[in-house]
Amino acid sequence: MSTNNTTPITGDPIANSVKFAVLLAFEIPSIITSSIIVIYIVVTPAFRSKEQNHSTCALLSFNFLQIISDIPLAIHFFHLNIVQPATSAHCILWTWLDFTLNISSLQLMAWISIERHLVIFSWNLTRRMSRLQQWFIHFAPLIICSVWSPIFYFFTIIVAPMCANTWIFDRLLCGLPCYLTTNWGYYDLIFNIIMPVLFILIANVALVIRVVKQKLSRVRPTRVDWPRQRKMAIQLGILSMMFLLGWIPLCIIQLEMIYCQSDLLIQVNDFIDCLLYFIPLLLPFIFLFSRPEFMKKFKGFLFGKKQATVIPATIK
Repeated sequence: MSTNNTTPITGDPIANSVKFAVLLAFEIPSIITSSIIVIYIVVTPAFRSKEQNHSTCALLSFNFLQIISDIPLAIHFFHLNIVQPATSAHCILWTWLDFTLNISSLQLMAWISIERHLVIFSWNLTRRMSRLQQWFIHFAPLIICSVWSPIFYFFTIIVAPMCANTWIFDRLLCGLPCYLTTNWGYYDLIFNIIMPVLFILIANVALVIRVVKQKLSRVRPTRVDWPRQRKMAIQLGILSMMFLLGWIPLCIIQLEMIYCQSDLLIQVNDFIDCLLYFIPLLLPFIFLFSRPEFMKKFKGFLFGKKQATVIPATIK
């Protein structure tokens, strides 16, 4: 993703071949793992019924859609060194899909980071709310994060009343949509990318500080399971770190590109754009290994529970 649509730089066929091989190597196991996770969630009502898992389910759903739709299109491009089919309709749909899934996942991760504060530290406040207020606080952000990006990018990429798209078929995502060169591009960068990244960063730093401070404190709420909450904070930190490692460099590069244009910055930006594909590819594995209790249930679901064999005793 970029806020600038500058002079095209034709991709290096050798570099594209390397990207194709690396992405394909991660794509296959990621599809298998993510598919099994989604099947487990679908057939396990106990997991879905917990409110704290709803945000995670939404994130995994968007991530699964990106793995089976957006990333295969990128792999196909790196294999052929050109967009196929080379049509405006294909470019519009691919760009809308890529932007929608990336930003929806980023915004959901930002909400998950904020929601953990409510789960861990504000349980007493939410307990005093009415059921309608609890429902609104829980579901409204999920709904907004899920529908905002599809609507915003439908307007800016598909409708695009502010400019006319010119697609470049030998560049990833066809050279990106034209709205990024208008004020809408700055709005997109600030509100849809930088702000969620800041929310993730600030929320996780604050969460670590509060957990450590509460651990050192002699007075602790008796109704809070602190070992479990610390584990939840660690799980969130691992997932958040992956998003921050991908999105913070992109934010820095794109802010620099607003004030300074150079081929080096454009090439670095294209490289970081490619690295963003590893967030959805790695997320299923990080989710599994950061949640041992889910991993245990996952193994039981996949392989079944071993039943003890009863051997009748011989009576002499």
